Amino acid sequence: MTDEKKDTILIVEDTPETLELLRRLIEKEGYATILANDGEKGVQYAMKYAPDLILLDRLLPKLPGLQVCRKLKQQETSAKIPIIFLSVLDSEKDIVDGLKAGAEDYITKPFSPDELLARIERVLSRCIAK
Repeated sequence: MTDEKKDTILIVEDTPETLELLRRLIEKEGYATILANDGEKGVQYAMKYAPDLILLDRLLPKLPGLQVCRKLKQQETSAKIPIIFLSVLDSEKDIVDGLKAGAEDYITKPFSPDELLARIERVLSRCIAK
């Protein structure tokens, strides 16, 4: 493994246990994390810190995940930040709505940690290659 700096991931999740689980899992892989527990903070932190990727829940207090995604994709400063939805909402319509809102990927809960990390890697490598 090289000494290059790993990317920063903003995790927007309102369930404290899930937020902590995701933080530990992602930091264990060498990524830096920023944590937000509601949609408004998610938008604020995305604008302030410009993370390399956002892991976004759909069901959030203050501002739902779909609105967070749309809002960020409309702002020039955050439009290119890749977003992966991570949600218990798992119908085809939910997934399609998330992708149409501008997300690069959509993962349903419960999730496999290995699959989540593989998808994060894939999205980051694809977005850096652009």
